[in-house]
Amino acid sequence: MVRDCFKIIGYYICEIQNTPEWLHGMKKQILSVSGCLAEQHPKWECFMGGWHKRESQVYQKRLGINDQSYREFLEAVNQLFVLKRIDVDCRFLQLSDAQYFYKKISPTIPCYIVSVSTTPVYFKILERELKNSHSHGLMNGEIDNSSWIGNDILGWDIGGFHSFLCNSLQNDLPTIKWNNLGLIENDFCEVARFSDQIEGKGEPVWWIPCKIGRWT
Repeated sequence: MVRDCFKIIGYYICEIQNTPEWLHGMKKQILSVSGCLAEQHPKWECFMGGWHKRESQVYQKRLGINDQSYREFLEAVNQLFVLKRIDVDCRFLQLSDAQYFYKKISPTIPCYIVSVSTTPVYFKILERELKNSHSHGLMNGEIDNSSWIGNDILGWDIGGFHSFLCNSLQNDLPTIKWNNLGLIENDFCEVARFSDQIEGKGEPVWWIPCKIGRWT
């Protein structure tokens, strides 16, 4: 995989979770930037509103922090959103911001900082998609030099990514291979062919082949 061919869309703090029971044939755990399949942090309710008091208390307990620290946590997330450095899908525009919150979240929640990147042609497609959605319409755009941990096929819809797994489109791809995080092991060129094969199927999105990288 040639590093300078991939441009970063953004960074996520993704929780490593048990694979949903309806996803047959995959290993026990999954990591995804799609809110349909797994959790990303800080949870979107922290900056988009919509918390019920009980739900907020549960999240505070998961983070293992006191009331004052939790208020500061929420204020910091809200400030990032106002500055357009975190987007509606919990996607950070800057690695340093993701690293700051990772240090607060990772002690109690199993997670990775990951980047999502793709080749310039697909990057331009996503730029158009985001500008016509509820997103800030911004992507990082830097060259990706992360440690590759797998590939994915994603489609942007209004305010976040769908995964091709949402509609079980992996069933149309008999040569697909999985790793232990529920990501695609096949090389990027093959994943790009997969995305062409499923175009027009499932969610009404443009299916984009993506590289998923890990950061510390």
